[in-house]
Amino acid sequence: MCFFFLPACGLLHDVDIKPSPTIEPKASFAMSHSKSLPVELQRPWWESFKRPQLNQIIESSLNNNQTVAQAIASLRQAQAITKQSVSERYPQVDLEGQASKQWNDGQEQRESSSFGVAISWEADLWNRLGYAAQSDRLTTTARKQNVEAVKLALSAEVANAYFNVVAARKLLILLNEQLNLDRKLLQLLQLRKDNGVGTNVDILQQKSRVADSEKLIPLAEIDIKVFENRLDVLTGKLPDANMQVAKNEDLSFSQKLPSIGVPAALLSNRPDLKAAQAQLISADADIAEAIADRMPRITLDGSYALSDTARFSGPVSVIMGSFIQPLLDWGNRKAQVERNRALYQQHLAAYTQLFLEAVESVENALIREKKQREFMERLDARSTVSLALSVPIASTSSKNGLC
Repeated sequence: MCFFFLPACGLLHDVDIKPSPTIEPKASFAMSHSKSLPVELQRPWWESFKRPQLNQIIESSLNNNQTVAQAIASLRQAQAITKQSVSERYPQVDLEGQASKQWNDGQEQRESSSFGVAISWEADLWNRLGYAAQSDRLTTTARKQNVEAVKLALSAEVANAYFNVVAARKLLILLNEQLNLDRKLLQLLQLRKDNGVGTNVDILQQKSRVADSEKLIPLAEIDIKVFENRLDVLTGKLPDANMQVAKNEDLSFSQKLPSIGVPAALLSNRPDLKAAQAQLISADADIAEAIADRMPRITLDGSYALSDTARFSGPVSVIMGSFIQPLLDWGNRKAQVERNRALYQQHLAAYTQLFLEAVESVENALIREKKQREFMERLDARSTVSLALSVPIASTSSKNGLC
């Protein structure tokens, strides 16, 4: 039959339901920690901070954020399209009725009527409709994962704004303390000058330091308000003067990192990668659908109606079969196959690039975490040295009667 119908019958396409990036994942992350560390993958990641207020703000954002609402609406569109494509695989049943009258020179001559059901069904011999439904189902899956990706990004943005508010407040406290210290030191230098020990240069230099400290305070106050406004918008509210972050919040965190596994595990954990993979499989199904569209198409139509005409009155049954075999379309269907293959390569490249960037982000996060802890340790050591140096100076000043 293939010989008579289409030479391309042997080109039917198999959909790869488990595609992989074109670059082989590494065995482990370069900066990975011990895999023996416990990890709780079933709980939301932000709960590891053990901050009920942050949990409440994130939950509010997930329920009220407008970007999440857009993603959910897009998902519902895909679900509706999937229902349409799946329904096309089954017989379509319609209720039909008609009535007519004919007149000749104003005199009624004939009337007829019919009422019944009509059925139409395409015998999907090459699974063309099945591939179309599979493609739409995978698009729906991609939209679902996109919703999760949007929620994940949103939770990270909320947490970032939350801790930026805390950091700005801590910085503001520190700046005020520094300003008070600078002013006291300015008074001390003025006292030394009044006693004939200091100079005007020392006083002018200290006034400059006081001015430097004063100019940083408005910037910290700006950050507090800006990030509080960001939290309002992320939670679907108009910015107001109310503070969502408690004033007694701090920046203490756990000293341990969870197990991050191996790079290949990103394929099964990250929603953006899941979405990209589903979109890639959907593109592969589109190739199969386009190839199947080049095959013969058989459609069965039938009806059963009660008819009342001048010649006959009673039930009428009709069944018909139609056969369509593309012969000459000037390369239209073949071009569609080539287009879908190119789209698949585009999705594959995008999927691979997204995987590379995912591995990069984890590597960067790990090295930043490690080096940031080293920086904090060295900063603590430097603070200890500075404190040790400041004690003799304070003692000397006290002996001279200048404090």
